[in-house]
Amino acid sequence: CAELYGGVMASLVKNLNADAAKNKKEYLSAKRCNRLAADAQKTIATRQLSCVSVNRRTSRRLVHSTMASGKVISSALSVEKRQKDKEAENKMVEELVEHLKRIAPFNKRWQVIETINQGTYGVVFSVQDVVTKVFGVIKVAKSLANDSGNASAEWEGFILETMFKRSEIASVVRLLDKGMLADQNGEGMEFVVLEKAGVPVKDYIFESLGPLRKLRAAKVSLQMLKGIYDLHQQGLLHRDLKPDNMGLCSEEQPVTLLFDLGMSRMYTDGESDIRPPRTCCPFRGTPEWASGHAQKGREQTRFDDLIAWLYVSCELFASEKDPTQPLPWTYRTNNRAQKYLKSIFCPARYLLQKLPPQYYSINTYLMTANTLKVPDYRFLADRVYEVVKKYEEEVAKIPEDKLKELIVRPEDNNTKQAAPPKIANGAQAKNEVGAKNVVQPPLPP
Repeated sequence: CAELYGGVMASLVKNLNADAAKNKKEYLSAKRCNRLAADAQKTIATRQLSCVSVNRRTSRRLVHSTMASGKVISSALSVEKRQKDKEAENKMVEELVEHLKRIAPFNKRWQVIETINQGTYGVVFSVQDVVTKVFGVIKVAKSLANDSGNASAEWEGFILETMFKRSEIASVVRLLDKGMLADQNGEGMEFVVLEKAGVPVKDYIFESLGPLRKLRAAKVSLQMLKGIYDLHQQGLLHRDLKPDNMGLCSEEQPVTLLFDLGMSRMYTDGESDIRPPRTCCPFRGTPEWASGHAQKGREQTRFDDLIAWLYVSCELFASEKDPTQPLPWTYRTNNRAQKYLKSIFCPARYLLQKLPPQYYSINTYLMTANTLKVPDYRFLADRVYEVVKKYEEEVAKIPEDKLKELIVRPEDNNTKQAAPPKIANGAQAKNEVGAKNVVQPPLPP
């Protein structure tokens, strides 16, 4: 009887353990899905509160890279239900936009000029100070149940306010104002006003030709590196570097500034020590420009920001503004191919085919360095500065009248099309000068 009782009890305990393990697995699975959904909502909130409106081509790249990387949570709702929810959200957003335009100027200072972005989590306006006539960008985050929008705006405002208390020369947009507003239902909304970097870097680079274009690309790349260094010095990772997340103050002051810090994270603790890496962490950033290490769901480091900087530099030195395939993995549906092309085994000649030779040593360093150590920013800056000096010497040799021909603006293109044949010949000569100087430097062995 004792043996029989012991066997029954052992079987019962085994079944209970199996049921407990099953319930725990289901609980962890549900908990993981909830966490992924919350992370996805935070990402959407950051996208909707971006300082730059996404054009059709960029939106296509974002959607394709996200789908190809597998960083998508499928919805269990039917098509009709999702369509109704979308219509209700759009109606609510339109009401919010109209309400905010009615109560402008915000804080008795900021007058609305145009709408940049709008969505469920908030609205982004281009504004102007009614007194000083300074242009800015205001992000108004709507308070929802998950508080994703308010959290993103509040975090970005806190980062910028803290940064410029410590360093006034950081290459990041400045915080001009912040506060609270009320929506059409009387609920609170966080708002921050940022300095406007209104000139897109790609527009600034690709309005020039030949060595002047490459000189501008090298300077933008170097200034972007300086902005990343400033963030890292304050213990911050950007985690969403891409061409749309930086701009120039003006063409008269071509200083590159970083913005949209809603996805940034402190990688240090309160005493400037590196925080221990998490065993499981959500992906942050845009798959198109993220490093292979970040896309695997691992803890991002300073080197992941620098690898994203290298990928952005590949686009800055491209032969045209909107190439068919800006990066080797763009529009690829094979996830294994993406992982290979973002690994240490990717052929440098394939990735860096448009970049100057100095970037080959940068690529080798970033792909082989110990990610737990401090990056050698001086080495990276010296290599890019060599490129800047090289193209400055080439531009200095160009006569003044020929140098003006290397700048092409949209209104100039319209003039050329309606010009007489004599001017068309001059334009043809100018294109020949640009084509002559676009020749890429030889690749290293």
